[in-house]
Amino acid sequence: MFFLLALAHHSQAQTHELGGGMGFAYYFGDLNIVNHHRHPFTFITESFDPKNYKMAYSLSYRYNMVNRFSFGANFNHLYLSGYDSDNKSKEKYDEEWSRLVRNLNFHTAINSLTFDVRYEYFRTEDAWGNNNSGYINDWILSPYAAAGLGIFSFNPKTWYKGEEIELQPLGTEGQGIKPYGQKYSLMGLILPLSVGIRFIEPNRVYSIGVDFTYTYTFTDYLDDVSGKYYVDPAVFKSNYDPAKAALVTALANRNPESEYPGVIGSPLDIRGNPSQSDAYLSGQVKFTIFLDAFQQRYWRF
Repeated sequence: MFFLLALAHHSQAQTHELGGGMGFAYYFGDLNIVNHHRHPFTFITESFDPKNYKMAYSLSYRYNMVNRFSFGANFNHLYLSGYDSDNKSKEKYDEEWSRLVRNLNFHTAINSLTFDVRYEYFRTEDAWGNNNSGYINDWILSPYAAAGLGIFSFNPKTWYKGEEIELQPLGTEGQGIKPYGQKYSLMGLILPLSVGIRFIEPNRVYSIGVDFTYTYTFTDYLDDVSGKYYVDPAVFKSNYDPAKAALVTALANRNPESEYPGVIGSPLDIRGNPSQSDAYLSGQVKFTIFLDAFQQRYWRF
């Protein structure tokens, strides 16, 4: 009886874990640098630009099953931005040139809470050393994949004449004015997909690893850009007071600030692409403590 209780207690030494991480975040949307490969890993093929990489932080709790599967709750705080001015045109009227003509930019903080299911093939009871397998003095190299669902908040902003301006309240694409529809929500659902690898040390008290999470959002307004065409400035003038109308007009169409003359506002010009939602990628170094093993090893009374 005592043997069974001891074995059951030992088998749960990996049940609960707390973790934290820090790394980078990268945005995918209408204001990316033009990349003609059009795949989620454009940050690999583009030339490095420090403005496109922002900081990301995370805290997590995970409940591990005996073998391979676990369930996690994750809080992430990160930053995203995009600048048309990062493009480099090779010739007039190519796609990069049209981005420079458009001349939009944004930045935002992201807060998210997600829940996921993870699968780790090598994290088994045998590898943990519960069955006299001989592995207890070895590190576990544990790759994994996970998928989840969550909620997030964002608030796109820009700088204008030395002042940080929130873009959503302005309705730069006519939101809030008939017939342009309501203003978009600053909260929404997200679908995070993760792959990673971690090293679990021989005493099974902590692990350290690298995690990459691609997060698909169900909004096209992370960057305040979605609609295909520009709103006629006369719409703003007829619905807002002169000061607000001037501000919305200036931030909806930032070509006058650009060094590249264009045809912004004509039927031939495109502001955004409403056919695809925005997304972001986070890469983090993560440190985890297995609470049960930590308590057994360091908190015994």
